[in-house]
Parts: sequence; C-alpha cells; structure tokens
Amino acid sequence: MGKWTEIANCIKEAGRVVIMTHTNMDGDAAGSALALCHALRRMGKRCVILLEDDIPGYLKFMHDHSDAEAEPFFVRSMPFDPELALVVDCGDAGRIEKRLDVFESCATKICVDHHVQVDSFADHSVIQPEASATGLLVYELIKELGVPIDKEIAEDLYVAILTDTGCFKYSNTTKECHLVTAELYEYGIEHEKLATLIYDTLELSQIKLEAAIVNWMEVFAGGRAVISYVTQEKLIELGATYDMTNSCIDVLRKIAGVEVCAFLKEHEDGTFKVSLRSKSNADVNLVARALGGGGHVKAAGATLKLPLNEALDATKAEIEKELALR
Repeated sequence: MGKWTEIANCIKEAGRVVIMTHTNMDGDAAGSALALCHALRRMGKRCVILLEDDIPGYLKFMHDHSDAEAEPFFVRSMPFDPELALVVDCGDAGRIEKRLDVFESCATKICVDHHVQVDSFADHSVIQPEASATGLLVYELIKELGVPIDKEIAEDLYVAILTDTGCFKYSNTTKECHLVTAELYEYGIEHEKLATLIYDTLELSQIKLEAAIVNWMEVFAGGRAVISYVTQEKLIELGATYDMTNSCIDVLRKIAGVEVCAFLKEHEDGTFKVSLRSKSNADVNLVARALGGGGHVKAAGATLKLPLNEALDATKAEIEKELALR
C-alpha cells in the first residue's frame, strides 16, 4: 500500500472535513490548507479551514479565494460537525490547542507535515522532514485523490513552496521542489504577482519594526550569534501588529558572520515565541528542544513562559551550548 493510499481512502469516505494548521500561520500552512480545501470541495466535500488566530497581513490576499456566495474557506467556529480532521504543517498538538476539542471530536484524524515529530497525535500520518515544504506533500496527496490541479490550487501550492524555501534560497530547496514548481507554471500561476504581494508589499509600521529590532539586537558567542526581541508594549508604540514580526528573523539572519539567530516575540498572554534559524552546520532543532520546542535543523522554535530577560538568557545559553559543539 502506498504512503497516501490509506489517507486518500479516508478522505474519499468522509463527507465533512475540517482542516487545521499551526497557530501563527505562515505561507506553507496557508497555501497547503487552501490547496487541500479547494481540492476537497471539488470532490464534493463540505470543507473549511478552522482558525484560532488572525491570518498574517502579508497573506491577507489569500482571502480573495473565498466566493461571497459560498461557505467561507477560513472560519473561527465550525459551521457543521466534521467527520474527519486534516492537520497540515503542524507536528505538535499543542499548536492547535484551542481547536483540540474539534480535532478530538472527529472520527478520523490525519496529519500531513514536514516537521520532526516526537509523538504522533493522529490516526494516520505522513511525516517527511526531508520535504522542502508541506505544500509538496499536499501536492502528492491531491494527485493521489485524483483531483485535477488548476490555477487556484497551483497558486496555493506555489505560495507554500515559495515561502518555506525562502524564495528557493534556503538549504532545504531541492531538485524535487523545483520540478514541482515548474509543473505549477503550466497552470498559469501569476508568480511575479504572488512574490510581490508576499515580499515587496510592506506597511510603513513593519519597516519601523524591522529597524527597531536591529537597534535592540545583541550579537554574542564571538559574533556567531544574534538575538533580538519585541514586546507587546513595543508593538503598540510602533503601530505594528503581531503578524508583522514574521519577517524579523530573516532580517537578523542576513548579518555577516552570524551562524545562529534568534528572535523573541511576546504573545498577548505574556509568553514569548522563540524563532531560531541557522545558516550552515548548527542544529537549532536541538536548541529548540532544549527550550521545550522543536522544528528543523535550520529552522525551529519554542514558547517560553518566562519574563523577557530570563527568556533571552535561556535562549542565549542554549545557542552557546550548540555553537560550542561546532
């Protein structure tokens, strides 16, 4: 039996499906979820994407997929009782915490993801950490389901792959992702428009935020690491929103000589989300795990229930331990 056969059969048998992604949705999560939602609706399924937080501003254009006369793609509460839950781009049940009741109510639970998982929380899973993006796995699943790919689905998948490979410049970029992307061009995707909306259309307050985090950053570990942060109070002062923080880690990553960068952003509940990136041989997944989180070798994260200074110190300490091994 192929890796997708069992999952495809479960989907074919279900009439009502809920799709979920991790909180603080990124391009891979949004693109993967929308591509699947489009595909399942074309199969005659009743399907929605259940959220528990806002879609980041740079992805707001993806709302345009919704037909005013049809059921919305993105919902905050379920308009029906789902039979099947499809969790994509999320390897930790803690990242669907406020939706766990809906997830648990489903007779069948499926997870499709490319993050390293410690424990499986679904009935059926396809987990491929070597995949450049979850969008590539969703592409395979849609093919298995026999749903023809069209421009809408192709653009959703393109956003997923484009964003999780950092415009095809991250080390996770593979021959496979280029080949799949080349196929997506056959469906008439407006790649320049999508890239411009995602990367070259920023609010002034976001530019101010990026400038501020550079001002607040600290370079340490002999110049091999950098860390910065933003609090809820600072966001308000700058007129910025939480979703605008998504680009900050990439600003820090560009600094010459830096191997590991970390960015801490405060949630409304006072906890800090730690984003971690590495450039070459450092394993930030190990750093994240030491902090109670996880992810990939070169991109990982964790959530710390500590005051700012303690959260910064704890993160720096684990980064220094990892760099000492390299």
